[in-house]
Amino acid sequence: MNNSIDELESDYRKYAEAFGKAAERSDAKATNRNFDKLAVVRLKLRACGETGKAVLRRLMKDRSNAIAKCAAVDSLPFAEAEALEVLDAIGKKAGPIALDAEMTAELWRAGELKNR
Repeated sequence: MNNSIDELESDYRKYAEAFGKAAERSDAKATNRNFDKLAVVRLKLRACGETGKAVLRRLMKDRSNAIAKCAAVDSLPFAEAEALEVLDAIGKKAGPIALDAEMTAELWRAGELKNR
């Protein structure tokens, strides 16, 4: 994994998309592997402060539901309203990414999710 902001954004896209594809085909091992890689990139983006937050805000608008969903989840602590709007829109669709988005929004609103 790389460390420039552009490379972090590229890595985030790659792992979020791979996470989504693995979830769609019910491949738990690949889903977990890509989630772990995404978590490392998330931490690096957070270490970039406002620049990292701007990347996640931009990724919430991605055409890929997997990328937008992951970015929205990671943006909940600092862009709650915008992130919930994205999660709600994705949650109205079909498939495992939509279900994950719907459940994440529900749990966040209920105060049952921790600030990751």
